[in-house]
Amino acid sequence: MLQNNRKNLELDKLQVEIQKLGAERSKLMAEEKKLTWEATLYPLAVGAGMLTALVAALGLLFKP
Repeated sequence: MLQNNRKNLELDKLQVEIQKLGAERSKLMAEEKKLTWEATLYPLAVGAGMLTALVAALGLLFKP
């Protein structure tokens, strides 16, 4: 009986560890998705900022 309880406790510990690892994996996958999205949008944001600055400078330059 004691042997069965030990095996059940070990199995319970392993199941908890599996759940922890699954949650950590999900968290890391979400972070990877976020970083990929940011890496895609960052150049667009910089380009838009540069274009806005160029248009503003040209607007001031050619203002009558």
